[in-house]
Amino acid sequence: MDRITFENLPAVVGEIRDRLTQIEKHLESLGSSESSAKHLMTISEAASFLSLSTSTIYSKVCKMEIPVHKKGKRLYFERDELYGWIKNGRRKTAEELHQAADEYLKNAGKRLRQMS
Repeated sequence: MDRITFENLPAVVGEIRDRLTQIEKHLESLGSSESSAKHLMTISEAASFLSLSTSTIYSKVCKMEIPVHKKGKRLYFERDELYGWIKNGRRKTAEELHQAADEYLKNAGKRLRQMS
């Protein structure tokens, strides 16, 4: 249907609805397979994701510094866990450190006055 006219509008809308239903079903099937696999990665995929060498990954696994799943001799990494691990490594800015120190000292002063 190259040209849409008033006469063929119901047929065009029906075709659009059918295609949309197919797209929704396809997206649902993709979503369910992704969530069930939880984006499992091999060590080489994890190394690529983190921009680290595989030997560095092995070292971090041995030191228990990185979240990992082990099945037999195989190591598996979940993308979400690695992303969370990266986010937990955030360092505070100098301003945030100063604010935390000021807050600590203010609270320490209150505790000392309460003890007196």
